[in-house]
This record gives sequence, structure tokens and C-alpha cells, in this order.
Amino acid sequence: MKSPPERVVTRLPDIVTRSGMTDVAVGLTLCVIGLLAEPPIPLLTGQYIGYVLVVIGAALAVGFRRRVPRTALTVLAVLLLVHLVVFDVPSVVAGLACLVAAYTTQTQLVPPWRWGFLAATYAGGVAAMLDSTVLSDDWQTRAFAVASVSVAISLAATLGMLRRQRRTRYDLAVERAAVLEGQLDTERHLAAFEERHRVAREMHDILGHSLNAIAAQAEGARYILTSDTERVDRALQDIAHLSRTAVDDVRDVIDVLRTESEDASPRPDPTLRDLSELITTLQSPGTTIKLQVDGDVDTVPSRVSLAAYRIAQESLTNAITHGRLSPITVRLGIDADSVDMTVVNPAASPAADGERRGHGLIGMAERAQAYGGAFTAGRDAATGVWRVHVRLPWSWS
Repeated sequence: MKSPPERVVTRLPDIVTRSGMTDVAVGLTLCVIGLLAEPPIPLLTGQYIGYVLVVIGAALAVGFRRRVPRTALTVLAVLLLVHLVVFDVPSVVAGLACLVAAYTTQTQLVPPWRWGFLAATYAGGVAAMLDSTVLSDDWQTRAFAVASVSVAISLAATLGMLRRQRRTRYDLAVERAAVLEGQLDTERHLAAFEERHRVAREMHDILGHSLNAIAAQAEGARYILTSDTERVDRALQDIAHLSRTAVDDVRDVIDVLRTESEDASPRPDPTLRDLSELITTLQSPGTTIKLQVDGDVDTVPSRVSLAAYRIAQESLTNAITHGRLSPITVRLGIDADSVDMTVVNPAASPAADGERRGHGLIGMAERAQAYGGAFTAGRDAATGVWRVHVRLPWSWS
């Protein structure tokens, strides 16, 4: 199957973006103001042409101040220096260019360039006021002009600084939002994985037990098919009952998956009180299961009792699968703060203790670990039997 064509995303040039259009508008405005407001002295033809070139160059530098800020500010500084040397008088375009330069140093540059270009802007403004031929030679007038220019440049720089801080806060907010979105996405994936794992374990517990019980009953019925028709009839009834129960359990699980309630449960969870009924359903003409209980199963907390029941269910299912004609023994010991259970199958097949651990053994180990318990499964070196042992503690505090 052909893969869909890769989507090509065309990135617009910076000058077409909103900020780029703003810089173009500012540059055009500066150009128009500069051409309309000429220096307050008569200009010769050559001087006027030079002035127009300075205005156009300054407008272009302002238009590109975001794309190449250091280059644009350097060009602007050179043009303003030419303006200062050639005309000896301040102009509106020179003042506006200084303010734009001060603002740009704070929004587009990083230290030390930021402070270096700002210092150059201050120096150029002060030099223009001190060198101006329009102002009187009175030092108070010159001092007032220098102070006014310094205050104007400071205000422009302050506005640029505030704009930069606002943009930084915005960028940090966007970054935090992206991190949170990534965390939420990870949590959603983990939740989906845990839900799939839970459903898989539930389906394994239901179908694995029912299908193995059906298989055990069917295998047992084969051995007595002609010798004991009454027991065969009971085995077939058990098979039918187990099949209907498995179908009902699967439907209940599907109903739970379709509901939005977190507390939904397909039916009351089984406990160790239901262990005798479980063994009864697994009994077959070819399988013998013995249950030995020491203690009161009603004293075991429901969650611990459910975990012990599921481990017993899986252990018996494995024992029937790997040692169908062997007597299986379940020993259950209940103390004040723990339950100890051992399932022994004297005729476990070699496949049971191979290198590959099935989902059943992994699931039993996970259940035991969830309650801080201990789980072991394997062939007993002394007796050669397959033994599953689990201890599940609990606390009433």
C-alpha cells in the first residue's frame, strides 16, 4: 500500500508575517516623516540628495531590524553619524531613528550587544545636542537638551525592556503549556496501557480458567465415555454451564468497558470463600483436586482475598494443563495478618519450567507484588513436584 504523500508546509518569509509588516509600516512612516520634515536649515542640491539617501537608508534599516538587528542597528548608526557630520543640526528623522534604535536594542539583542548599542545610542544623541548649531551656546540650554534626549531614549529603552519581558513571559507560558501537554499525553498513554493490561488480565482470568476447565471436563469424559454414562452426562452439563458462564463473563467485561463509571464492576469479585466452588468446577473424571484450609477465610480482607483467589485459579489452570491426570493439592493457611497458599502438582510437565515465562506466571507475580507479598513458582529440587507458593500480608491500620 502506498504511503500518503508527505504534506509540504511552506513557511512565509519573515517580511510577510505580522511583525514584518509592522516593521515595513514603521519604516515607511519614518521615510514619509523624514521627507516632509527637512532639517531646519537651507539645503543645497547635493545636501538634499544626501539627506534623502539617509532617510531612505534609515527607513530600510528599520524595516529589517527584526531579521538582522545588529546589521540594521549598525547601518542606522552609520547613517546617523553621516547626518550629524554633514548637517550639524538635529532633525525629526534622526530623533525618531534614535528612539527606534533604543527600543530595538532591548527587544532584539542579547547582552553584551544590547548594552553596547544602547550606549552608542545615548552617545549619538548627546553628541547631536552638543554639536548642534541651532541651539544657543548657553550651557543650561544645552544641558536641558541633553537631559531631554536622554530621557526620551531611556523611555524608548524602557518600553523595549517591558516588551521583551512580556514576550519572555509569554514564551515561558507557551513552553510550560507544551511541557504540560506532553505530560498529559504521556499520562494518557500510560492510562491506556494500564487499561489494556487490566482488560487483558481480566480476559485471561475469565477465558483461561473457563476454557481450561472445559478442556479438563472434555478430556475426563473421554475416559469414561462408555463405562459411566451418568458421569459423562454430568461432565457435559458442566461443560455447558462453564461455556455459558464464560460468555456471560465476557459480556459483563464488555459492558464495563462501555460505561464511563470508574466504580463499575461486572459482578461481585470472587474471594477465597468461592475457592471450593472453583475446585468443584475444575474436578473431572481424570483430575483430582484436594483443598486443605487452616484458618478462617472470612478474616481475609476482600482485596487480598480476591488476589489469592485469582492466583489459586491460575495455578490450578496451569496444573490441569501440565498435569491433567495428577492429583493436585491446594494448602491454604490464614494467620492474623497474612494468607499463605501452596499449590502442588506432582506431575508438572517439563514445559512448565522452561525458560519462557507465560502470562499466567507473570500475572500471579504482579498480583503478589501489588500487595507486598512473595511469590515463587518452579520445580521442587527435593521432591520433583511443581510448586506454586504465595504469601500475601495485610495490615488493619
